[in-house]
Amino acid sequence: MIFLTFDAFFDTFNKASELIYMKKKTILICQECLSRNYEVTKTEKSTRFEVKKYCKKCKKHTIHKEGK
Repeated sequence: MIFLTFDAFFDTFNKASELIYMKKKTILICQECLSRNYEVTKTEKSTRFEVKKYCKKCKKHTIHKEGK
């Protein structure tokens, strides 16, 4: 018979939940002025993407790419 302490059970529960909800914060960077304007959450396995968004520094809509 195996007895788990509360801490050991809690650690395994967190690891299991991390496998299900693998989301990561990424930053979108303007391609004209290179300012970092937006933070986006996305899944871990998706590819890099581009979005046309408003840049506060350029004061117009520009293409924003995902930063590293």
